[in-house]
This record gives sequence, structure tokens and C-alpha cells, in this order.
Amino acid sequence: MILTALISGKIFLLQKRGVKVSSGNENPPRFMLILYPVFFLLLLAWVFELAKPVFQFQFSILSNQLTVLLADYLSLDIGGAFLIFISLIFMALTLHHFKTSLRFGLNENNRGKLITTGIFSFSRNPFFLSIIIYFLGTALVFPSWFFIGFALLAIVSIHLFILKEEKFMEKHFGESYLKYREKVRRYF
Repeated sequence: MILTALISGKIFLLQKRGVKVSSGNENPPRFMLILYPVFFLLLLAWVFELAKPVFQFQFSILSNQLTVLLADYLSLDIGGAFLIFISLIFMALTLHHFKTSLRFGLNENNRGKLITTGIFSFSRNPFFLSIIIYFLGTALVFPSWFFIGFALLAIVSIHLFILKEEKFMEKHFGESYLKYREKVRRYF
């Protein structure tokens, strides 16, 4: 909830200031018309599985084989909670350092500014890094096939998007992005 509140709050504040945060791509590729509903259903299952122990639901929308905990160690819970906490700090710092340059999607007409200071001087992708750390932390707190698989799927998807974004950044920010890329690593 905190992660969602951080991102939603930043979006709300930027929109209130007249900043367009979406790419505005009104004609997504056809495969995205299938991918969006699949992603939404997976995300819905993920949220439900997170809420299940909190609200002590006695039923599951997924197979018990996918949701049964593979391990139950306090050290995993503590490590996962620590990673989730770190991810929230990373996200808050990232959103702060984005200033008015936060954008979702790649659009030539709405690309924002190249941010290279603050947390961006340590990682080129702190937004995505914080999400990766969050999903890894969740998989440690709830070590089931579903949460581990979801974390791995998120990591691979995010990495592929970052590769696409890097080409976009190089094309639109040119030499300044190439110099930045030489100094700062993709993740750490």
C-alpha cells in the first residue's frame, strides 16, 4: 500500500501541476491488448495472495501447490521485510529526485528531462530497482512458487523494458546520455 501511495501521490501532484506523466500512446501494439489483461489478472492474484494472510481468508484463487510456503523461517521474514523497507526508501528518493520528469511509457513528444543527480548518480534505474527489490522482499516473506515466479517474471520484464528504454534514451538524449551511462551502472 505504501509503494502504491508513493507512486500515486507523485502522479497526482504532477498532474495537478499540469505535467503529463503518461506516454499518451493511444494506439498500443496488438500484443499489448492481450498482455494488459493477463498482467492485470496476475497482479490481482498477487494482491489477493498478499491480502490472504492479513485478512485470514480461508480460500485461495490459486492452486494450493502454487501458494504453499516452501520455507518458514524468521530470518526469511526479517530479510524480506528489510528488502521491502529498503525498496520503499529507494522509491521515495527516486520520486523526489525525478522532480517533474516522471514519465510512464516511451514517447518522443513526452520524454521529460535526463536526470543524473541524486539517487540517479548511483543507479540509472532506481525506480525499477526499487520495484525489483520490493518483489524480491515479498518473495522472501512469502516463499511460495507463485511469489517466487512472480518476482522472477517481474525482474525479467523490467530488465527487458530497461533495455528498450536505454535505446530510447540514447536516441533522444544522445551524447549526454552516453556519458551518463559510462559513469553510472544500470542497477547499482
